[in-house]
Amino acid sequence: MATVTVEVPGADSVTITVGDTLVIEFIENCCFCCDPMQVDFFFPQLPLGDHVAGMVWSGAARQSGTIKFGHKAYGGECGASDVPMDGGRSIIVGT
Repeated sequence: MATVTVEVPGADSVTITVGDTLVIEFIENCCFCCDPMQVDFFFPQLPLGDHVAGMVWSGAARQSGTIKFGHKAYGGECGASDVPMDGGRSIIVGT
């Protein structure tokens, strides 16, 4: 099992395998956005919403698929419509 770290905001995408751990490091105050129907791909769920700089979330991948994600300014609400479906950032979970 591997541990992969991604910074938010940032520009990189990540590829992991079911069972691996994803670490999200929030390097600025921001709102984390992805499709709410995909937050259960990880345990605990992906951390939608506002987060302050310095916060770290980690979770284990438990379902394969591609999760498009992004961020908005802190204090904003976001959902699937705020994440670009072409280009942008992705978390790719393989088996």
